[in-house]
Amino acid sequence: MTTPIPQNFVQTIAKQRGVTDAELETVFMALDGQSTATIATKLGISDIAVRKRLGEVYKKFQIGGNGPGKLSELRHQLLFSYHTDQGTSDFSGGKGSLLKVAIGHRQEDWGQAPDVSVFYGRTEELTTLKQWIVSDNCRLVALLGLAGSGKTTLSVQLAKQVQNEFDVVIWRSLRSTPAPSDFLGSLIQLFSNQQKPDVPLAEPSKRIDLNSKISRLVEYLRKHRCLVILDDFEAVLRPEELAGHYREDYEGYRDLIVRLCEVNHNSCLLLVSSEEPTELALLAGEKVRSLKPAISEEIAREIFQEKGLSPQDRELEILLSRYGGNLLALKIVATTINEFFEGNVLKLLEATALFIEEHISNLLAQQFDRMSSSEQEIAYWIAIAQIPISLATLREQMLVNSSLSDLLKNLDSLGRRSLIDKVSEGGETVFMLQPLIVQYVSDRLVDQIRVEVLETIKTQGIERMRLLKTHKLSINIAKRKGDKGEPISSILALVKNRLQVLFAKTTGFEEPLNILTKVASHLEEKSILEVGYAKENLAQIISELQC
Repeated sequence: MTTPIPQNFVQTIAKQRGVTDAELETVFMALDGQSTATIATKLGISDIAVRKRLGEVYKKFQIGGNGPGKLSELRHQLLFSYHTDQGTSDFSGGKGSLLKVAIGHRQEDWGQAPDVSVFYGRTEELTTLKQWIVSDNCRLVALLGLAGSGKTTLSVQLAKQVQNEFDVVIWRSLRSTPAPSDFLGSLIQLFSNQQKPDVPLAEPSKRIDLNSKISRLVEYLRKHRCLVILDDFEAVLRPEELAGHYREDYEGYRDLIVRLCEVNHNSCLLLVSSEEPTELALLAGEKVRSLKPAISEEIAREIFQEKGLSPQDRELEILLSRYGGNLLALKIVATTINEFFEGNVLKLLEATALFIEEHISNLLAQQFDRMSSSEQEIAYWIAIAQIPISLATLREQMLVNSSLSDLLKNLDSLGRRSLIDKVSEGGETVFMLQPLIVQYVSDRLVDQIRVEVLETIKTQGIERMRLLKTHKLSINIAKRKGDKGEPISSILALVKNRLQVLFAKTTGFEEPLNILTKVASHLEEKSILEVGYAKENLAQIISELQC
């Protein structure tokens, strides 16, 4: 069934929103299905002018975002206005009708989805995801990975490619952390605009409980084949604890996920998150799957070619090893090479082992700050080691001898955050942080150690020490080589460099060294149970500064 909306009705609504005659003429042609190029030719204006006119119309109808679907959203608003004006969904057509929208058949709501006019590779991932969603009828697919890995862009590109397979496509970000009941209510309202709701919407005096809302949404997902994309899902998960647990009063999202995974329907929920909810591991199976997008050589080469760069195969290999799967980091590096290294990739590689721009650093800081204190402790140990570290080594080095169960929970949590990888090496399982994370964690650790050393000099005591007590700055494990065989600076060496620069600019070396030596002498008779690694670390820092 289609719904014709009279052109004079559209004109009245548009004028109420302040749409000009020129803008109205343009939007009529767009709603009639004509491309911007065709409209530009017929009106004798540029393509840019057409887009500008349409952009003004979208603003006046409060349709935001940079993504696709704005014209579709305008259709939906006009349809809803006409629906409200007529008081029925059984509209009668007539001459001069302009819009024809299929009720209960095709609907798109892209919310604040980003623009995907520039998209790199991902052929393999798109093929896999389309197979899962369209052919295998998965009820839930999770796109997981670090911030900056391109998950959001991939989700929009995927939705655009499969949208014709669905009656309804909805894209939403949970960054603003809407309450579960409010979020479900907004989805139900959206579906209810398609057809007369069979259950009244919640009113202030008559609340429908969360379970009833989930049940109602499930019924819509059974009646219509829908693709619902939820981006920034980590926003509803609890920070500073083990990964995957929900914020207080946000457990409704877990109930929603479990129900959508367990009941029978032909719709799909696409979950996009830097953190995996704990229930996904238990729900995983034929109808519930997850994917961590990886950066291939093809994608990296496309990014650099767009910037006019042509790295050699070996240079590209080094870049991929350094920046892992972080697409955003590679984009920033490509721009930096153009702006500061005359387009010479090799010059950047020779100048720095790893370049972390402020925006990337902020993203990594957000990820790090979500960790529990025990996860941060493990991350520091791996950064100190600088090579993959085994479970046995972790347990041996950590002063607080936590149970094997607790240690495994923390490692599993780091995995759900996409921060740590498990690999098999020499017949045992070892754990490693991704290169960008290692660099960020190392910088953070060195800066905090520097602060603790300065506090020790200031107070002439160890009361304000924390990391100097809990973490040994040198671990007796095999040395690691860099990309060209050069030794990689240890945490101890980095601390030394920071302190040398500071002392050279301020007090000089003699006074701080004397104070540190005095403090260290007071620790001589202390046991490791009393002062942790403070005695050993201070002795090594003093030795390094005296060199």
